[in-house]
Amino acid sequence: MKKIVVLFFSVMLISFSSNAGEIDTNYVQKFKNLFMVKGFLLNNGFQYTITPQNNDAFTEKQLDDARVFYTANIPPVTGVSLNVKGIGFTYIFKFTNDYLDTTSRIKSGYKQFQMNIYGSKFGFEGYYQDYSRFYFHYKGDEILAKNYNADIRAYQFGATAIFINNGKKFSYNAAFNQNQFQKKSVGSSLTVFGLRYNEISSRNLIPDSVKKYFKEYPDLNSNRNYAFIFQQGYAYNLVKNGFYFSNALFLGAGLQKQVYEYPEGKKSRLGVPVTIRAKSSLGYNGKVFFGGLYANADYSQSKIKSLQTQQFQYTYGIFLGLRAIELTKSKSQIRQEEKRKKDAVKKAKEDKKKAAQDKKKKK
Repeated sequence: MKKIVVLFFSVMLISFSSNAGEIDTNYVQKFKNLFMVKGFLLNNGFQYTITPQNNDAFTEKQLDDARVFYTANIPPVTGVSLNVKGIGFTYIFKFTNDYLDTTSRIKSGYKQFQMNIYGSKFGFEGYYQDYSRFYFHYKGDEILAKNYNADIRAYQFGATAIFINNGKKFSYNAAFNQNQFQKKSVGSSLTVFGLRYNEISSRNLIPDSVKKYFKEYPDLNSNRNYAFIFQQGYAYNLVKNGFYFSNALFLGAGLQKQVYEYPEGKKSRLGVPVTIRAKSSLGYNGKVFFGGLYANADYSQSKIKSLQTQQFQYTYGIFLGLRAIELTKSKSQIRQEEKRKKDAVKKAKEDKKKAAQDKKKKK
């Protein structure tokens, strides 16, 4: 895993150093942020499932029905995003525990922090998410108030590198971060590499009523995963007069070290997680004001002989931003302007020389 981490960050550094590629100014307009702040109001959901497998004492249906769903109850939350010299920072929080709550259920604890850097060919995203206090239920059952475990905690953090294959014309930054302008509709294929750590833990993670189905891990305390993820995707941004509608879909797999801890010890297994990610954003991207709607969803599944785990997370909401910007020029635009100036100076000299010759002829 250490070698993978070193390789991952080496690739990122190389990509950053080669990221100053030319853009097509007919498609993308860059600008310098003098000041930018963006506010969010959003819904955030998180669900983790554990399913027992390959227990000869029970049928496949019985094992499937014993699947445990761990669900966080998170009322709508707020967030704020700042951009400092091209680096974005986002913090999601609740003003109070009952903020915008429309249910009478106990609320889960929740924290989230994100950062991002997007260039023309390469983007970087880092994140940390922390959930505590979960409801649990079984397949086909409703979430009941009594099925609540304040001891369950799930958290994850990671880093993702995004390679934008048509970065000359397609701006991932404009599509999903509103920190550039996309002038014409266009799309691009995307290649993603990521490192991710996630964990769910409790002193009694598997409910007593279904322990008998979990042959190898009935007293499971925690499931930790260290993953390297590869995804291939495609994004498209439809634009008209400052309005935009952008979508992206990623599919992939990876290599994951899965650690299962229980009172007697722990076991490690190697898994191949399958991952899906979808993003969508709709709104207006103006020079001073910008805002709109957005939605993101992430799904992953991994299995070993005796267990299958799934993780699903979604976010959707509205945002509104205000900024002061200074439009910047690309290298090709600067070269063209310098060429025009040189040509103008050269022409002025030629005209002056010609005028002097004409004056001499008249004498």
